[in-house]
Amino acid sequence: MSALSYQTPASQSLFNVALGSSSRFSQVSVSQKEMVKIFSQKSGEMMQGMCRMDQGFDSLFPLFKGLIRLGKPKSLTLTYSNEEKSIFYSFREEDQLEVEQFFARVLALLQKEVKFKKVLKEIIENRLRFKSEQSLLQTALLAD
Repeated sequence: MSALSYQTPASQSLFNVALGSSSRFSQVSVSQKEMVKIFSQKSGEMMQGMCRMDQGFDSLFPLFKGLIRLGKPKSLTLTYSNEEKSIFYSFREEDQLEVEQFFARVLALLQKEVKFKKVLKEIIENRLRFKSEQSLLQTALLAD
């Protein structure tokens, strides 16, 4: 059994994906919150596993599904569970490196999407605050 492990440098959203020999869950985090949990295990000449969106990030599941479908390795077989917000997968052991790189790219894109949405939300909040302040100022100037 093995798990995907990720290392995210502070300055970049790069992943170092490695399937080891021990069985454990691995998490991909954004701002100290777990975004995706991933588990893999060896079964004969195949690798099997699952990716699961964590609470708070389950709204990203449709995007995750779409990104997984695009450019996936031919040996990667996927099954989706919309209720559990999970993707079950399997692939040939010899295609491990290609699949690891694929998952790393998809998860990096998901992290970038979360960061983009966070910044966009802040911009919208600032714009609304500015409009409110402008309206209050205009009301105060016209009241005299």
